[in-house]
Amino acid sequence: MMHVLRNLGLVGASAGALVALSACATVESVERAQATADQALSAAQAAQASADRAQASADAAGQAAQRAQSSADAANAAAQAAAAEAARLREARAGERG
Repeated sequence: MMHVLRNLGLVGASAGALVALSACATVESVERAQATADQALSAAQAAQASADRAQASADAAGQAAQRAQSSADAANAAAQAAAAEAARLREARAGERG
């Protein structure tokens, strides 16, 4: 994200430089500066798109982890219930024999 902000800062600085240099610069140098600013903006936009995709992937992974935790919690609860039922049945059988 800092890379994106830095690139956007470069774009702004380049645009400011274009205005400052326009009074004494040649058409070619202004065009080169504009091309550089355009490239910086394009790189910043690509970096932002990449960051957005990474965030979406991270969000999806977090949701998957939450679903997995819910499943694990449900399995644990079922196992505890089964263990409690098994203990109850053992005690009932012991009471019948004794």
